[in-house]
Amino acid sequence: MNILIFNWRDIKHPRAGGAEVHLHGIFEPIAKAGNKIFVVSSGFAGGAAKENINGIQIIRVGNEMSYPFEVWKNFKKYEEEFSPDIIYEDFNKLPLFTPIITKRPKLIQMHHLWLTSIFREASFIAACIVWLGEQTLRFFYRNEQFVVVSDSSKKELKRYGIKDEKIEIIHNGIDDNFYVPSPERDVEKCEKYLLFVGRLQKYKGILDVCETFEKVLKKFPDLKLKIAGNGTFRAKLQKWIKKRNFNEKISLLGFISQDEKLRLLQRAFLLVQPSYKEGWGLTVIEANACGVPVVANNAPGLCDSVVDGKTGLLYKFGDTCDAAKKIIELIENPQKYGELSSNCLTWSQKFKWQKASDETFNLLKKIIAKN
Repeated sequence: MNILIFNWRDIKHPRAGGAEVHLHGIFEPIAKAGNKIFVVSSGFAGGAAKENINGIQIIRVGNEMSYPFEVWKNFKKYEEEFSPDIIYEDFNKLPLFTPIITKRPKLIQMHHLWLTSIFREASFIAACIVWLGEQTLRFFYRNEQFVVVSDSSKKELKRYGIKDEKIEIIHNGIDDNFYVPSPERDVEKCEKYLLFVGRLQKYKGILDVCETFEKVLKKFPDLKLKIAGNGTFRAKLQKWIKKRNFNEKISLLGFISQDEKLRLLQRAFLLVQPSYKEGWGLTVIEANACGVPVVANNAPGLCDSVVDGKTGLLYKFGDTCDAAKKIIELIENPQKYGELSSNCLTWSQKFKWQKASDETFNLLKKIIAKN
């Protein structure tokens, strides 16, 4: 099978995130099975025009601003060159309008919709563009087959008139051979630091986790917070930390390797996930696989990946006081913490990339057979 994928970024892009991890988790096993995978993504400084990554052929064009125009301009060339049996479009903020420009079978990947929450993240003009882009789902995409990563995302799509039978839920996976608890991990001995892993953007709630930490610190002055990741919000975050003289309490680790990420997760007391919007929240399950419970915002996606009271605790949406209360509860109750930690390991075993890959490949074959 030849599969042509349109994804705004590839796994080596400086701003790559969960969507790119998902793409490789799904399609590397499919490529390994002998299928040809071609990914057209936006270019970046230092990125080769073409590169093979673990069996997936990456074609980089333009940049993040010009990417859709490059896709439209060269689409026929891609069809002729790669002879795809199916088109896979990752609908991320803005549409590529594949239902208009090709009659070939298609599968539309949707991690989450911004809806009106985009107005909290971007400038008014940029937010309007994204909001209008999502409205195209009602007109140009309503007859296409979608795949989403959570029940929250499915509910959002249905608000745009996409029929239930046109939406398949295939959960994210993890590399369960990589994300494992530390052999030395012990509830009483694990380091007392909270951990955030993700891009430093406004919608990720990064200041919320800092304000939550500030509240918890009043009761537990030895606690620390480690923040792993880079992003546009880093400068504001640094000012906040400096203003409160928290340089010794909050560590900004910047971009980290996968090995460092594993080490941090294995030794953390809790992962805090304050994002206002997620499709699922990959780091939640990665932390769970290391035996680490998660305290998370009761937001779309996170309310799916965190089983409240079983694998972690959800706090009231955007309420840092409630978030602090939940963290303090787990610090003061080792027995409860231990129960969550044990449940995390069981829960995480349900999510494997091979399973998600197999389900996706079966869906692709089903779509092709119908056309």
